[in-house]
Amino acid sequence: MRSSHNQDSVVISLRSGIGAVLLLLLCVSTWADDYQAGSIHIDPPWSRALPPSSTHGAVYLTLTNHGHQLDRLVEAASPIAQHTEFHTHRLEDGMIKMRQIESLALPPHETVSFVPGGHHIMLIGLKQPLKQGHQFPIVLQFEQAGEITLEVTVQAVGATSASQTDHDHGGSQTHQAGQKHNHAQDSADDSRTPIKRIELVIQHGKVAIKDKTVRVNQGERLELYWSSDKPWVLHLHGYNIETEVTPDSPAVMRFTAHASGRFPVERHGGSGHNNLIYLEVHPR
Repeated sequence: MRSSHNQDSVVISLRSGIGAVLLLLLCVSTWADDYQAGSIHIDPPWSRALPPSSTHGAVYLTLTNHGHQLDRLVEAASPIAQHTEFHTHRLEDGMIKMRQIESLALPPHETVSFVPGGHHIMLIGLKQPLKQGHQFPIVLQFEQAGEITLEVTVQAVGATSASQTDHDHGGSQTHQAGQKHNHAQDSADDSRTPIKRIELVIQHGKVAIKDKTVRVNQGERLELYWSSDKPWVLHLHGYNIETEVTPDSPAVMRFTAHASGRFPVERHGGSGHNNLIYLEVHPR
């Protein structure tokens, strides 16, 4: 009887051991694409595909400090860009604006995410196009954890996460891009009136549309959806709407065309101020 009991114990022990090994293998495969630098855990970094003419891109990732001391991300570098900068978005004067930051604090036992419309690593002066499915290296330098090299995977245009592969030009990214809204005006809009969406692409500082003019009727609800190969601040005069568009963050101007007339949309930055297009609102 004892012998049988011992055999059963051995079988149970072996099964437990095999279960533990399988669990370990599962954990290893789950974390295979993650990185660890000292006490800093790094989720797989990713970027967005961009038009070949784009000169700026961005890298997104998530950092978790499992240590007991404050660490800091102080530097990044990649061979595909002339240089890199840490950027974030801040609310200033009722508008969300992109600002450069020198470093990023990583408090102990906290997670810091780099996402479209938030913190990101800006790739400035791209040396090669960012094409979906491609990978490129980036080196991160931490104050305490030291240096680590990561492989960045390029996702689809407009992707909002590391696992997204289809095109997504709506949702959170358009709301995260800076917009100045007249909320009282928006709430007064007739929700039964359809929204007219107009997509505008800025390349080399210009928008390729006939007569540089967008023609609409007074009372129409509009969405001017902007994408660009370079960062610009855009200002719609007359309606006093200003927003910021970057290669990694499209922007939306959403409003009702109450006032009739011809209104310029001006771009700020680079070589100065220039009128990109005109919004022509025809009276009812």
